[in-house]
Amino acid sequence: MLTKSSPISTQSNLFHSELFSQLDVKDPLIQLANTINWTVFDDAFEQ
Repeated sequence: MLTKSSPISTQSNLFHSELFSQLDVKDPLIQLANTINWTVFDDAFEQ
């Protein structure tokens, strides 16, 4: 993830809201993605 936004946000986003509404939030991969601390990776790879 290259942006500092979270996967679930209340801010309007032209593309994110439509895609997220199509995903099954009970899917194991979606649940896993929501448990990962993505900021660790952002900080490590931002350079």
